[in-house]
Amino acid sequence: MPHRINLSLRMRLLVGIGLGWLVLVVALLGYGHLSGGGLAKRENLLHLEYEAQLIADQLSREIAERQRVLARLAADLAIDDPDLEARLRAQQPLLALFDRLMVFDAEGHPVADWPPFPRGGPAIGERDYFRHVQAFRRPHVSEPYRGGETGIDQVMVIQPLLDEQGEFLGILGGNTSLRDGASYLNLRGRRLGEAGHVVLATADGRVISHPDPARVMQPAPDAASLPLLDLALFGWEGSGEGRLFDGEPGLMAFRQVWSANWVVGVFLPLAQVQAPLQHYARELRWVGAGTVALMLPLLWWLLGLGLRPLHRLERLIARVGRGELARIELKTGMVELAQVADAFNTLEGRRREALTSLEAREAFLRAVLASSPLGMFLADTRGQVSYFNPALERLSGLPLADYRLAAWLRRVHPDDRGDFVEGWRGALSGAAELKQRYRFRGPRGEWLWLEVHASRVTLAGRPLGFVGLVQDITERHERERRQRWEAEHDPLTGCLNRRGFERRLAVACEAGRRRDDAALALILLDLDHFKVVNDTAGHPAGDEMLQRVSDLLREAVRDEDAVARLGGDEFAILLGATRETVVREVAERLRTRLAELRFAYAGHTFTTSASLGVALHEPDEDGRALMERADRASYRAKQEGRNRVVMARAAPEAMSLGGD
Repeated sequence: MPHRINLSLRMRLLVGIGLGWLVLVVALLGYGHLSGGGLAKRENLLHLEYEAQLIADQLSREIAERQRVLARLAADLAIDDPDLEARLRAQQPLLALFDRLMVFDAEGHPVADWPPFPRGGPAIGERDYFRHVQAFRRPHVSEPYRGGETGIDQVMVIQPLLDEQGEFLGILGGNTSLRDGASYLNLRGRRLGEAGHVVLATADGRVISHPDPARVMQPAPDAASLPLLDLALFGWEGSGEGRLFDGEPGLMAFRQVWSANWVVGVFLPLAQVQAPLQHYARELRWVGAGTVALMLPLLWWLLGLGLRPLHRLERLIARVGRGELARIELKTGMVELAQVADAFNTLEGRRREALTSLEAREAFLRAVLASSPLGMFLADTRGQVSYFNPALERLSGLPLADYRLAAWLRRVHPDDRGDFVEGWRGALSGAAELKQRYRFRGPRGEWLWLEVHASRVTLAGRPLGFVGLVQDITERHERERRQRWEAEHDPLTGCLNRRGFERRLAVACEAGRRRDDAALALILLDLDHFKVVNDTAGHPAGDEMLQRVSDLLREAVRDEDAVARLGGDEFAILLGATRETVVREVAERLRTRLAELRFAYAGHTFTTSASLGVALHEPDEDGRALMERADRASYRAKQEGRNRVVMARAAPEAMSLGGD
């Protein structure tokens, strides 16, 4: 008999697969050498970012130049000047920057324009851009709009006209057509290669400039079509790959024009990027075809030779599994395969011994779970639930036979689904133990609060799955929520009490230290002569008046502002980040409405007023110091005659910075 060479299974597979992978690696190296697609994309993305930044900077300079010109012109204009139109006519050189110059009064009525409108200027008092400038009194660039008199799509750069006291007198505006080929807003001529182009849009998605004129003034594609553009509309800057406006794949980069709240997008079709690589791709297909033609027959033959003994072992194991054999008897010269057969025989003997014990333990465990009054479940390491106990089936109304993850997830409240999914992901990854609360629609359609606690089960350090407890905590959750609300609210008026207000004030002051564009404001007010109501009609009348006053205060401020009753007839209003002029207006409006309040009770008619102290939050000032300054201002309002608003003096630290 010829001498048999006992090669190991590892060696046989190594020889066969090694030869095949050698050919595959050579092909991959050739492909990597020939293809430069990734590098081409990166280089083009860098170029697009550079181009987008150049265009955004240019637009910012154009807007800044027009705002400076309008500011200089506004300083020399008087809205009541009878020669105002002649003054505008004298600004003929400015028509190189604007299509038309216009002046409107404080109500938005036209005062002067050049060149003049054919049928007189429009009234713009109800337009959003006029209201914006009227409220904030700062230069502004309008959203694109279609002129009602001219039918021209345009954008207006606006400069407010103010008197020496800062009162609003009107606006000076210069508009620019979106469709004029010479306009700085028309970017259709900016091309990158054959098909690369530039798009300009507003932050709310309105197209200002596009190579296709039909898309101007139209909304940009939605987030599903252009997710990167949707991110850019929220202030993101960067580049990436996606679909163009026409649905073709391409590269794109975005930059913000912050002064006008615009977005510049530079787009390059992917076909244009990949054109130089097409020649190499054709060559690569021939190389790949030749490689596969050589590799597949060779691997098929070598693996077939190497795996024949393994197939015999597979058939023997299958017979053991069917109960036809008690153990494997394998004659082979392959050392490793003989060792596998011996190990399998040993394992099979132990498995048979353990199976009996395991079945008994599983029966005991299911009996324990079934008798538990709490909802319990078992899940594997992938989170697939394999068992519900009866208590959980009654609680959820969902039998195990009908359980699907999607079905359970649909029962979870929409606001809690994100936390539900993240909690399970953390538990499955082993990063954290699952313990969460969420709302769940019960079997009768009601919302229940469930508390779920799932623990990982391990054996010798190896995870086996999860065992979890589910408890209905609806009553406890409602009781805790009601207790938290009652601890921080005044039972008479429903406003925040002193405790709740001081906590809200401390949080707002801490957040206010990180803002420098708007001030946090505190208004303290005492009702004037409130004691007369109690003395005349009794405390029930006083309580009803306090409720009327609290309703009036809540109606007069925004939902995000805080209204509190600090005690007796003392109220506090915390205004979120806003301007000093707006704070003064709000305080004066509150004073006026309280002075106009008429209250009838038991045949008596009462009026009231309030003394208001207003304090603006200073840098590094805490809530206690802000309250003290507002309280001193309220006291001064009472001393000076009541029914008035007094602004608090600056904090000593702030005063010392500007003092002598």
